[in-house]
Amino acid sequence: MLQIITDRLIIRPFKTADHDQLQTIILDPEIMKYVRYRDTKTSENFTKLFEEHFLKEQQTSFAIEEKATNEVIGFYEFHPENNVGILTYALSKKAWGHGYVAEVGNAMMQYGFEVLNLDKIEAHYANLNPNSGKVMLKMGMRDLGSIETFVSPDDGVEIKVMAYELTKADWLNDNKQQRAV
Repeated sequence: MLQIITDRLIIRPFKTADHDQLQTIILDPEIMKYVRYRDTKTSENFTKLFEEHFLKEQQTSFAIEEKATNEVIGFYEFHPENNVGILTYALSKKAWGHGYVAEVGNAMMQYGFEVLNLDKIEAHYANLNPNSGKVMLKMGMRDLGSIETFVSPDDGVEIKVMAYELTKADWLNDNKQQRAV
């Protein structure tokens, strides 16, 4: 089983035993407000998603486990489309503000480019969540600006979808410079 280990985290495919910890994250509307799984609102819907997606996508969907506690504190995944990996990630509220997403992201960029052989990695976020943009910059991604605007069906608020990208060529170039220092 693939595992990527960082200073504080273990990034690994999901196991059946992760069900309840991930369910707590995905069924929390505050955490999932702007994430692709925000419509998953019941235990039954989550279990179907967990079994049909998180357990089956062993090469592209990963649990984020805190080393110190062995607790699943979130997920990180690539949604491949035409050799572009579109990121989705979320963390439990208690894991917010600790730099975990950037730590995972930096490790997963290497995985995306070297193992999945992606040409580009993109990440999208709602302008109402500017911290996601800051994390994407920390991961070396380039700001593409707004790519879409829509009105939230939940509260009628206009949301701009912001995008960032990192190309394989830019990633390789940045890593050559870091190795040369």
